[in-house]
Amino acid sequence: MVNMVKIFMLINSLAGGGAERVASELSLHLNSHYERQIVTLTNVVTYPSNEPPISLNIKKNKNPKYLYLLLGFVTGIIKYRRLLKKHSPDISMSFLVLDNFINIITTSNRRDVKTIVQVHTSLSKKFSESIWFPLIRILIEFMYKKADSIVVVSNGVKTELIDIFKIRPDLITVIYNPVNISQIEELASEKVENEWFSENVPIILNMGRLTKAKGQWHLIRAFAKIRLNTPCKLVIIGSGELENYLMDVVEKLDLHEEVKFLGWQENPYKYISKSSIFILSSLWEALPYALIEAMACGTPVISTNCKYGPEEILECGKRGILIPVFDEKFNSASDPLSLEEEILVKKTLDLLREKSLREYYSRSGKERAYTFNIKNSILKYEELFEIMINKKA
Repeated sequence: MVNMVKIFMLINSLAGGGAERVASELSLHLNSHYERQIVTLTNVVTYPSNEPPISLNIKKNKNPKYLYLLLGFVTGIIKYRRLLKKHSPDISMSFLVLDNFINIITTSNRRDVKTIVQVHTSLSKKFSESIWFPLIRILIEFMYKKADSIVVVSNGVKTELIDIFKIRPDLITVIYNPVNISQIEELASEKVENEWFSENVPIILNMGRLTKAKGQWHLIRAFAKIRLNTPCKLVIIGSGELENYLMDVVEKLDLHEEVKFLGWQENPYKYISKSSIFILSSLWEALPYALIEAMACGTPVISTNCKYGPEEILECGKRGILIPVFDEKFNSASDPLSLEEEILVKKTLDLLREKSLREYYSRSGKERAYTFNIKNSILKYEELFEIMINKKA
């Protein structure tokens, strides 16, 4: 009889992002001899899980951001420590920076619990503009070394942890985010109830949180020139703090009839699969989930060659078009296009005009997407869990 292995998965919420989706997929698809339980810091849940998450019930309040984070951090440590004492999992795995700190601190004196932390972004880019970055870098370097294993989502992130945060290579395991290809294909076939997608006009689509990291204002500025050269429309799926700013850029460029914001969509794949081109405009990533999903839908892709992930996913441009990353400047609508934006204009027009090129990248991209199929990722996680359990023995 196989002994059950109890795994706790600690994450801020179960909604919205790539790390949250990984937690959801792991809870649903790990082998049945793994008893898995998601634990969330907050009550926010939109993704499914095998069992209802246990919430530490850390509520947002009116305190300033850093005070809220500090209070949430301390409360999280106290509540998660109690939970570990009550349930005694074999493995405690966390996904995001705050979760990771809580996980490491609460398990540091527990030899019976193996600690796994994950990195789903470029930490150096995420915190580079913060005045606290030198302190954060030291904290990450000091704390992450205490974990039993660190899972990263791309080789680029692994290199960053080694070079910038001085983490030992033997602590790090690269596991690509699990992508449920069969589910994407099924959802992609659903009908779209949107008049734009029934018109005989090419659709350019972008999907991602509306944040600085995703760089959508560069795409909008480039699109203003693209549509002057060929009829097309731009659809952006996602929500975030830059939504009003991006809408203002659209208005100032007089694009309100050619750019549509669809917000967060439960099934984005039906839109992606019916678009002519998917464009990833990100300034930085770790392993862009949306890029792989678009390829799984059979939609040809153009992506910035940002750190990290696109070059790895597209195999240096064999599976989709890579363009230089943008300069990150919040240009006004009237400013001339940057060199990088002009390159995006040219590459997009080339792809819109060349049906054979679109067909090639559609086939090649879909073939590459299967590399990231959920079965491959799940097997790698299970291999890691067995290594951790054997170290306990």
